[in-house]
Amino acid sequence: MKRAVPLLFFLSGGLLLIFGLGALGAAFILPGTGAPDLFAWKPPLEQVDNRTLAPATALLPLTGMRPADALNAALDQGHWDNAFALIAYDPSLSDATRIGALLQLGTRYTAAKQMSQAAAAFEGADRIATLSPFLSDRVRQDTYLQVAAGLRSMQARDAAHLAVDQAFLVAQYSPVLRWDPSPIRFTQVANAYAALGAQALADRARGLGNEAANAKEAEETLLPREPFSVTLATLPASAEVDAARQTRMAAAQQLLNDVQDNPPKRAQDWPQDSLAQLSQALVSEDRVRLDYYDKQLAASKEPAVQLALLTDKVNWLALKYRIARGAFGVSIVQAWEKDAPATAEAYSQAWGDLFRLYEHEAESIPNAQAVSQASEDVLRQELLALRWGWYRGTTEQDLHTALAGVSGQLRDASIVSLRVDLLTRSGKSLDLLVPDELYGKNDQALPK
Repeated sequence: MKRAVPLLFFLSGGLLLIFGLGALGAAFILPGTGAPDLFAWKPPLEQVDNRTLAPATALLPLTGMRPADALNAALDQGHWDNAFALIAYDPSLSDATRIGALLQLGTRYTAAKQMSQAAAAFEGADRIATLSPFLSDRVRQDTYLQVAAGLRSMQARDAAHLAVDQAFLVAQYSPVLRWDPSPIRFTQVANAYAALGAQALADRARGLGNEAANAKEAEETLLPREPFSVTLATLPASAEVDAARQTRMAAAQQLLNDVQDNPPKRAQDWPQDSLAQLSQALVSEDRVRLDYYDKQLAASKEPAVQLALLTDKVNWLALKYRIARGAFGVSIVQAWEKDAPATAEAYSQAWGDLFRLYEHEAESIPNAQAVSQASEDVLRQELLALRWGWYRGTTEQDLHTALAGVSGQLRDASIVSLRVDLLTRSGKSLDLLVPDELYGKNDQALPK
């Protein structure tokens, strides 16, 4: 199996993948009903089937393995549902890593005729490409095109068309792509439209590519700005947390060793002694960690230390929430499962505390323009966490209202960029990147 390689691989090989997926289209035909719909969003963690998780790689995050390495291991061994579960639950994975893995999963699920899983993977990659502030516009466009090709291979032509529309908007309006006189970004869009039979849009995209190639002078462009990010300090030392963590990792490794050669097929087949040992270790670690976070956050006045503590707390509660939902493929801590809503609420509250600190750091920037841009980045991260099912401290409407306010400030200051807008159809919504002149236009913002 191929490893989850960096997203740059997909940039250099995007066209090859697009045409390769197109060739699959004739082999895997979906009926017109029940086809993937980018508007019908469902948080990835709600799409994880706990019954299909393979113990050999599902348990790896509990052993202390880095999440990216655990993701690679799951892909290497063909445990695609395990890889999807990691992407669904683990917030420490970068957005680029998440997209790269989801695109791979989409193609692998399609080849295996697991169409609902393929749709979830492609739809997840599309949503991250729109909301993440940490991706370049070139990566966004490439992602949309690969999502479109994947959806087209499933005969989800309406959803594929919408993904190409998103790629066209980025190609045409991104202020940081205008410097490039090469028509390739428009050629890619034109080819994608042509594959869907949208010849008028294909011709329009080619025309814009020819204009870019023949322009005597490059348009005035903006250099890509650095997305707002925070600085994390080193976590305050704690011998108790370290000891509890080591005990849990050893217990998880023992359980993994016990099941690796003889994977259990039923709940009662799991080795009860090592399972109980891991359960006790997790409960003890949770008690130690929560006490540590409370005391250190109360004592610390340095924002960088508070950010490090809250980030660590979010990551721990993400693991706890996954256990509470049984998403390691086995019941590990039954008390957490019985009280899963409380864990979900604690997890969401930790995200809320972290976002408030992000907002405080953004507001402390001395330049008013930079404050608005940083606030926009934080709001996009909040919206992505909400879409992913991690954060419940606000609503989609409130976040889009706040984004509209920030977008207005940036427009008034003549700061050109693509903005996150909301496209609504039949009561369903899709996050969409649009230029200022198309903001709030709903369907009228899409290429015609």
